[in-house]
Amino acid sequence: MFGSMFGSRAYAYEIYVQVDGRWRLDKRLEGEAGMTKHANEQLEKSAIAQANALLNMGDFTAVKVLRSRARDDGFATQSEIFAKTASNKPKAMTTRPFKGQFPLCTAPHDLSSRQAAKAIGTVFREFLDKQNATGIELIHSPQHFRKLNDMSSFMRAGIYALAGAQTQPGQPSQSERSKKLEALFDKQMQLVRDAMAEKGLPAFENNNFAALYEKLDARKLPEEQLRFLFFFQMTKVTQTLSSYAGRLDVALTDMIERPQPATAGLMDEIAASCLDSTSLIQDLLGPRTNLSEALIALAELSGGKLEMPARPDPLLEKLNRLLGEGRLPCCTDTLWERILSNLASKALLSKSEPKKEWQMSRNLNHKLMAFAPEAYKEQVDHAGRMRMERARNMED
Repeated sequence: MFGSMFGSRAYAYEIYVQVDGRWRLDKRLEGEAGMTKHANEQLEKSAIAQANALLNMGDFTAVKVLRSRARDDGFATQSEIFAKTASNKPKAMTTRPFKGQFPLCTAPHDLSSRQAAKAIGTVFREFLDKQNATGIELIHSPQHFRKLNDMSSFMRAGIYALAGAQTQPGQPSQSERSKKLEALFDKQMQLVRDAMAEKGLPAFENNNFAALYEKLDARKLPEEQLRFLFFFQMTKVTQTLSSYAGRLDVALTDMIERPQPATAGLMDEIAASCLDSTSLIQDLLGPRTNLSEALIALAELSGGKLEMPARPDPLLEKLNRLLGEGRLPCCTDTLWERILSNLASKALLSKSEPKKEWQMSRNLNHKLMAFAPEAYKEQVDHAGRMRMERARNMED
């Protein structure tokens, strides 16, 4: 009766989040005039479910959903249909230290270099895992950038940690370096905003990295701008994938099916950014008896010599193949940096057999030295000997 009197109605739902006492629109779900009652109910349930999910992330103090109803005669109403406040103060995220050397970045594009992206991925790892994002995606995505910026104290702490990893001689104080890095992050965000507003950019379609690169290259862009737009357009698609494994598979599949010298280095960086994730490494290796076996497996994988099971994981098979062909030097470095980090840690190689720690350390060092690239042999040998010394002291 009322539908025929007032005509059809179009429903829309706006999801707001509260940040530092201020409400901010996070998403708007649009319905269409003439949708069935059931369809509108499903749209409303989806809006409320998404609001709850945002609250559960722990980044916001409250969420609310507003429902708008507009008739075709122009009359519109809006009402709040859902509101919820975080029951407990969310656990504050913490940054992680980066033990390597962060590069001296002088331009925004320097932030996406492999060494910089790896450091950013390490320091902001807790945030990235929560957002399901890589270091490269973080600095090329307006959504991720905005969420990180909302957590201003966390972001500043991370940038300060990165500045602390700039240990090159002759540099100003850490506080001054931190201010310069903050300014670079702001400039990078402006580049992302400008790219969002640019019309006619070639899209990243069908997971075809080579085609995207060719279209951008045809514009005769400066190398750093081409690199930025390549990662920017790629991120629009890859950030929607559900896992790091999905991103890695897309990159490796492209390298195998559409090998291109021009994109080889970029694809290697994308794959390495995925392998920065500990959870992905664990998923790829599967269950291992102890830390020693896991490190040996990583060493074998780094050279493409990991023995495949009867029914190999297709992703692990692709990774093993490309590493064996020497086409993923950044990934090789990433794996060996992980091996060194674990080798230098105080974690026992086998929690069930602590009395065998020295013998296991000795055997592990011997096996790792057999697989280590020349550039890593000295570091591996040193870390292995230090572990054996700690094991000897435990026995005494």
